[in-house]
Amino acid sequence: MSRIIGKLGHSHRILPRHASGRFTVPPDRLNHDDAGRRRSSRQAMSASAQELRTSLRNVATGSLGLDSALVDVVFVHGLGGDDVSTWQPAGSSDSWLNWLAEDIPSIAVWSLKYPAGATKWTSKGEGMALPDRAANLIPTMLYYGIGSRKTIFVCHSLGGLVVKQILRHSNDMAQPEWQKIADSTLGVAFLATPHSGSNLASILRVLRISRGTRTSLALTAHCPHLKELADWYRQNVKPLGIETAAYAESRRVRYKFRLATVVTTTSANPGVEGCILTSIDADHIDICKPGNRETDTYRGIETFVRRQIERIPVDNDAPSNESIKPASESEPDTQEPLALLPPELVQQIQEVQALGDMQLLDPFEVKELKMGILNRHYGVGNE
Repeated sequence: MSRIIGKLGHSHRILPRHASGRFTVPPDRLNHDDAGRRRSSRQAMSASAQELRTSLRNVATGSLGLDSALVDVVFVHGLGGDDVSTWQPAGSSDSWLNWLAEDIPSIAVWSLKYPAGATKWTSKGEGMALPDRAANLIPTMLYYGIGSRKTIFVCHSLGGLVVKQILRHSNDMAQPEWQKIADSTLGVAFLATPHSGSNLASILRVLRISRGTRTSLALTAHCPHLKELADWYRQNVKPLGIETAAYAESRRVRYKFRLATVVTTTSANPGVEGCILTSIDADHIDICKPGNRETDTYRGIETFVRRQIERIPVDNDAPSNESIKPASESEPDTQEPLALLPPELVQQIQEVQALGDMQLLDPFEVKELKMGILNRHYGVGNE
């Protein structure tokens, strides 16, 4: 025994033996270890709660501000994604969601976050089936005001299926509050969404996972629920006045020494009348991460959003400029009335006109935005 003590050194404590002959742990060390384990457990539970939280984040707003925005553009991530990293190129802290708000002054850009773990090893619990997840997200969206003005959805992969299910629930569930989302939706843009499912083995291999959750299993090719959902969307988008854009990956994702196509062009096609599927020179992961404004993804989505804004009808019931202005201001577009307005109001109108002169806004948008500025100044619509 003395030899053992000599090798261990005097600083090491020798554990006392129990009557049974086994070594026992001193109470002080037991309490210390238990406290550490409890602390680690609380931290893990806190991280787990963060992972399971749903939220809607206002990423950026056009120059007109959140209160004056005409359209909410909601980005919805896919399997294994989140509200930030899904839309950013690797190693970059910038996001094209910000560019969109910089280039289109009349929008507010949002990013939806929801648990979308693909595997039981990387997610907490089994995950939600598609209908349950949609019903779970609708109250979150309504809480943040989605549905109070026109809405455009931009979706990656599974996110497109989630949005279709959200539209179906909001339209079919006979809930007046939910109906606002379906009624307000102008358009949906799909980025590599598997409308008829995908090769689950390819998804799991590309994302380096196993033991799929209910969420990932919803993407299985030829799933009856996906077929039914696709049929519903095709039959209802026209009555609801929703326009559709769809983009497909054209490159395979590299996994170790293999290449895998996650969503085929056949599955990426929603089959909606008037929607022509566009292939993008990117793989399934990078199709939603444009590196600059000159990429096909960014140009396509920016054009789609602008086209939807042009569809917003003019409110013919709104008071004319003559009825909301003092008698001395008879012509809204002449320089003399502008000189009579407060300086900050003149600056806002001139900024809108400058955007029109640079052809960043069309004449219709310029007119509508000027009208909105004057209406807010004279209190029209605030009663």
